[in-house]
Amino acid sequence: MPPGPVGEFADRLRRARRERGLERADLARILVCSLATIQRAEAGIRLPALPTARAYATACGLDPDEIEEAWQNARARTHPARRRTAVPSLGLAADAADLAALLLNAYIRAGAPSYREMERRANDRAGNAASLSRSTIGRILTRQQLPTTEERLLAFLTACRVPEHAFGRWLSAYRRVRRHEQLAARWRNAVRTAESSWNRSRQDDERALRTWRAARST
Repeated sequence: MPPGPVGEFADRLRRARRERGLERADLARILVCSLATIQRAEAGIRLPALPTARAYATACGLDPDEIEEAWQNARARTHPARRRTAVPSLGLAADAADLAALLLNAYIRAGAPSYREMERRANDRAGNAASLSRSTIGRILTRQQLPTTEERLLAFLTACRVPEHAFGRWLSAYRRVRRHEQLAARWRNAVRTAESSWNRSRQDDERALRTWRAARST
C-alpha cells in the first residue's frame, strides 16, 4: 500500500471489505460497478470518487459520513498541500482564492486534524455564536467557501491552533478579501445591467426596423 493519506484511506476501505467477508467481485456486484473501480479504490494511488466511497462504506457496514470526513481529510492533505506556499503572507492575500489557500495552509501546519477534532476545538472555545460543523469545515478546506463571519474565521483559526496574537492580521486579510468580493459583485451586476440594457435597445431597434419594412411593403 503506498504511504500517505490516500494509501491510508484505501487501506481502511480494503480492511472494511475483508471484515465484511466480501471479495472485490462481490462488492462490484453490490455497487453495480466494474471490478476495476473497486481495484482502483483499494490501490491507494488516487482517491475514489466521493459517491463511490460513500456507497463502498454502506456496503461494508461503515458510517458513510465518517468515510466522507476521512475522504475530505485525505483530499485536503494531498493535492492542495502542494500549493500551500502559493500565497507568501497574509499581507498579500487579495482575493478569496488567496485566503482559501492560507486557511488550508493553517490546517496543514496544525497537522491536518480530523474534522471531528476541529469541530470540538472550535465549539469548545467559540460556543454557539461561531460554531463550526464538520460539513462547514470540509467546505472551507476544499475551497468551496470562506468562513461566513469574522467569528467563524476565528473559530476556524482556533481549531487550527493559530496563536491569538496573529488574529488581527487574519482579520485584516479577511476584511480586505470581503471588500474585494463586494466590489467584484458590484462590477458584475453593473456589467449585467449594461448588457441587459443593450439587448433591450437592440430588440427595440429590430422591432422598429421590422415595422418600417412592413409599412413599406403595404
